Amino acid sequence: MKKSCESTKSDLGTATHSALKRMTDIHLALQSQQLGRTLPLKAKDLAQKHDVVNRTIQRDIKFMKEIWGLPIEYDRGMGGYYYDEIVTDFPGVKLTEEEIFAFLVARNSIERYQGTNLSEPLSKLFEKLVDQLQISHSDHIKRVKEYISFKPAGWAKGKYSILDKLSKSCRDERFVSFEYDKPWTGKVLKKRVKPIHLVNHDGAWYLIVSENKKDPAPYSIARISSLRTHPTKFESVPFCIEKFMKHHFGIFHGDTLHTVKVHFDEYAAPYIRERKWNSSQKIRNLKDGKIEFEIVVIDLIEIKGWIMNWGKHAKVLSPPILVDDLTNDLTETLNLYNEPQP
Repeated sequence: MKKSCESTKSDLGTATHSALKRMTDIHLALQSQQLGRTLPLKAKDLAQKHDVVNRTIQRDIKFMKEIWGLPIEYDRGMGGYYYDEIVTDFPGVKLTEEEIFAFLVARNSIERYQGTNLSEPLSKLFEKLVDQLQISHSDHIKRVKEYISFKPAGWAKGKYSILDKLSKSCRDERFVSFEYDKPWTGKVLKKRVKPIHLVNHDGAWYLIVSENKKDPAPYSIARISSLRTHPTKFESVPFCIEKFMKHHFGIFHGDTLHTVKVHFDEYAAPYIRERKWNSSQKIRNLKDGKIEFEIVVIDLIEIKGWIMNWGKHAKVLSPPILVDDLTNDLTETLNLYNEPQP
C-alpha cells in the first residue's frame, strides 16, 4: 500500500530524529572516553542500547567522520572508537573559529535593542544557542564583548506584543484594525487594513499594509494602539520588499520619483562616499576633493533632513521643489535665531 505524503514525511522525521539521537550519544560517549572515564566505544554496545544492528552504528560513525569532519579513529587493539583530538563543538554544527566569531558578533548586536521588548527574548535565544553549540570554551572568544559593541542612537518604543501579533497576521493573511497616531496632525486615525510585511528600518519597526486600492504603505508600530486581529482572511497580496524599497532614501513612501543632485565640499565628500542608500546613487568627482551626489528617491522628506544635517557643506542643485523647500526652511530657522531672546 502506497504511503501518503504526510506519513512519508512523518516516518522520515522520526528516522532523522533517531539518527541524531544516536549520533549525539556517540559523541558524548567519545567525549567521555577522551576524558579517560571509559574505554574506547564499541559499536555493539551502542547498537544494543538503541536496539539497532552494529552496521547502523558504523554508518552513523562514518557519517560523523566524513560529513561532520569529526576526528574519530578506530583502535584495533581495544576494538573500539575514540577521538584523537579535543572536540568541543556540537557535532551536528561543526563551526570554524571565524564562524563562531561572526555568531558572537551577531549575539552582541542585541545591544541595539536594549530598552525594547525584543531585548529579553533575543538574549534568551542567543544564550540557548551558545549552550547548544558549546562554543564558550575558548577564552578569547568569550571576550568578544570586551572589544565589540553596538550602541544605537535611540530606539523606537514599539511593543513586542504588537510586533508578535502583527507577524502572525501577516503570516496568516488576516485583516487587522488599529488606531494610529498620525504625525504632524495630532489626529488619531482608525484603520482596517491588510498586513503584508514587517520591516525594521534604522532600529524601528514598520508594518507595510495594503488598503483599498492604494499602493502599499508603511505604518510605524510605535504609533499603533488598540490592535485587533480579525478572523476574516484576505487574498494574498503580491509584494516584494526589494522592489518596494528600491527608490527609498529611508522608510517614507511617496508617489513621485525625484532625481536629487547635491554638491558636497571636500569636508563632507569622504563621508558621503562611505555609504550607499539605494541602487540609483551616483557620485561624480569634482576638483579639490568635492563631489556631486545624485540619487533617485520616491519621497523628499528624509533626504531633506539629511542634507540639512550637513549645513554649509552641502548645496542642493535639483530638483527645484527641494531647493525652494530647503531655502524656505533655512530662512524660517534663521528668523528664529534673529528673534529677541526671552
